[in-house]
Amino acid sequence: MTDPKTKRTPQTNERVKALVNVVRIDLTEDKPNVAGRLFPALFLAVLFGLLLVALVTGVRTYSSVAMAQSTNNASREGLELIANSIRANDTTGCIAVGQGPEGRSLVVVEKLDSGTYEVRTYLYQGKVVQEYALAGNQYTPQSATELATSNSFDFTYANGLLSISTDQGSCEVALRNLQGGE
Repeated sequence: MTDPKTKRTPQTNERVKALVNVVRIDLTEDKPNVAGRLFPALFLAVLFGLLLVALVTGVRTYSSVAMAQSTNNASREGLELIANSIRANDTTGCIAVGQGPEGRSLVVVEKLDSGTYEVRTYLYQGKVVQEYALAGNQYTPQSATELATSNSFDFTYANGLLSISTDQGSCEVALRNLQGGE
């Protein structure tokens, strides 16, 4: 017989009740899964830790590379200043040898209308210094400009090539005045 309200047969009602019982979930009977809740948090903590280690390693690597580059640039700076001073004053008879307070000095002679001046480069108390003075005046290392820290300073001149060496390395300057320059 059919139910007038739902228009279902008793067999259909029994089937619906059976399906409802099968589908019904009682949440109070389930035990909480601690491992299931703990795994994502643990995974994120490990991932965050690895990212932090990678960041610290990258910063330290960048810092050491930047410091090495800065040290290298500073060590070459003194040699380049000497070489540029010579190139700027490269005229006939511009290179001479003088006697500094601690050995030979490289002298670049500059002849002007107001007189003859010298750019003197020499070693003084563990530093390569440069002094601009009137030719014939005494050496005054107290007023000289420090170019580089070095315990050695030497130079040679042969066949138009001036070679300069310090603790930081060496450089060579080809003089143009021997090639017809003024």
